Amino acid sequence: MMTDVALDYGRMLDVLGIEAQLLIAATHDAHADLPVSGVSGRTVGQTVQHLGDLCEDTLSWLGESDVAGRRWELPPNPGLREVTNRFAVRMADVLAELGVRPPDEPCPTWWPEDHTSRFWARRMLHATTLHRVDVQTAAGIEAAPIDTDVAADGIDEALRVWFGYRLRALGVTATRSCSVGVHAAGRSWLVTADPSGAAVVGSTEAGTATPDAVVGGEAAAVHLWLRGRLPDRAVETSGDPDAIAQLWGLLQLATR
Repeated sequence: MMTDVALDYGRMLDVLGIEAQLLIAATHDAHADLPVSGVSGRTVGQTVQHLGDLCEDTLSWLGESDVAGRRWELPPNPGLREVTNRFAVRMADVLAELGVRPPDEPCPTWWPEDHTSRFWARRMLHATTLHRVDVQTAAGIEAAPIDTDVAADGIDEALRVWFGYRLRALGVTATRSCSVGVHAAGRSWLVTADPSGAAVVGSTEAGTATPDAVVGGEAAAVHLWLRGRLPDRAVETSGDPDAIAQLWGLLQLATR
């Protein structure tokens, strides 16, 4: 998998379990119809149901066991308690499945650069963390911090997996050529986009290229900004604002 510094697999699973518990706890102070902040356009209930769907999708990709293949059918218009119970049970199943697999065990995925169990641990970690912040914020609870190493890996996933690959898979391209440097937690990424496609390289590959613009700041802030959860003032920017706006807009298209 192409990352400058890979997050330890055991740590990913530990943090994933904690994030899931934080999200479940936040639903106790929330109403299903509360809108979440940011760009998702979902309510709290829809967010938790979406995460349950992601758990089921992940289990389907992991395959093999009876637990992985079982689907949980929800009734029409389920309540928050129903979707939360389903998420809790299916997340426990995901953690159990991933916990007995080595990180490099071959496994089907939709990202060409990583076909191992690690991909799904990483994918579920960052999805759960992001939506945990959504639910806590909607419920009026101060969002728990995201550890720097987890946030930095979330930035890497957002840029490499979603911006660098998913845009191409969707057939979405930039309207003009631009490049943006992203800096956080001592790591750097060079993001380029033009009408022919998009690319991302890390600090060990970027060389001395000078981008059109730069975005930086605390890792958690950059991560949440990239995913449309924080405003521009939450990060530090310089250079061409149109290049930054294009990076941000394309990433929202890739991750919606």
